[in-house]
Amino acid sequence: MNIGQNTLNWLRTELFQVEEAWSEETPRGFRWWPHRQAQTLEVIGREAGPDGAPAALVLVRTELLRDLDLGEEVLAVLQAVTLRTAGMAAPVYDPARRTLDLCTLVRVNTDNNGWMRRLIGLAAMLQIRDADRGASAIAEAVGAVPAQSGHPKRGLRAELDDLIAEALELLDTEGRAPSRWPGEDLAQCVDAYLDQPPALLGSGDATGFTAEFPHGKRASSLCEVATDQTHPWYGHGLALRQRFPVSVTSDVEGRHLALELNARALSETPMGYGFGSFGYEEGTLAFQAFFPNTAYQAGLVTNLYLSCAERARMLSVLLTGVDWTEDSFDPERSAASG
Repeated sequence: MNIGQNTLNWLRTELFQVEEAWSEETPRGFRWWPHRQAQTLEVIGREAGPDGAPAALVLVRTELLRDLDLGEEVLAVLQAVTLRTAGMAAPVYDPARRTLDLCTLVRVNTDNNGWMRRLIGLAAMLQIRDADRGASAIAEAVGAVPAQSGHPKRGLRAELDDLIAEALELLDTEGRAPSRWPGEDLAQCVDAYLDQPPALLGSGDATGFTAEFPHGKRASSLCEVATDQTHPWYGHGLALRQRFPVSVTSDVEGRHLALELNARALSETPMGYGFGSFGYEEGTLAFQAFFPNTAYQAGLVTNLYLSCAERARMLSVLLTGVDWTEDSFDPERSAASG
């Protein structure tokens, strides 16, 4: 069994303990009905990592809305919701089907599978929570229909899966406690990484940090990690935000760009870890994520930082056509230096 299928098998049989009566096979994985929205977990591709070791692209997708048309007002509402509530998934729009799904896409290999699959499992549970509790309100706001469905043979599931319900109760309880993220891990990341490439400049302490990465020929993008912010649904944890300068002719174009990047990075090819969502506001492209207290693992902050650096480099190439070189790390290009 390859690494991707091994991950799916663990999620299906050990973490979620999916009942056969509420699931079905798909060509690349499985679909199940934890409640009223179907969730699909699949391996959508494979690639070689930097060391040549094989990696699998694991996609988690939960149906959210259908019969959705993207007019200007709808785009504005979706962006407002996304910027306020981004967690470990992103809204991905399919214009052919007129659907909006919540998606998480992660690269899994033998080195990270032990801890990454737990994050994938948490992201999947958050997708279930958000779709189950929020689809109707969002649908009403944008003139769409909640993407509710039933198992092909058993029909609609009347109650939320017991194991998922218990996990979400624990999430709520953990979210009311102080953030678990401040501490030695954050301080070590600051000391070890923020005074050298890939950062142009950085500062922080045991509670959070800010770092700049090269962007284009002379600009920079900003990465911020904070532990003193709360999520409206998940409570306390770690908030991550990256901001990128972008040239667009209107807010509508910027919002379309954010959705296009979600489709690319959260359902096709990852840019760093695929936990979070792109959004657009006030002339700036943003990538936002929130990791609840239950996501905390020793050493994860450093991995998240390096993932942000990968995303920053990929977006520099995609948006400006400029890759990083040794000259990219001239401190004079930092916004703070001016």
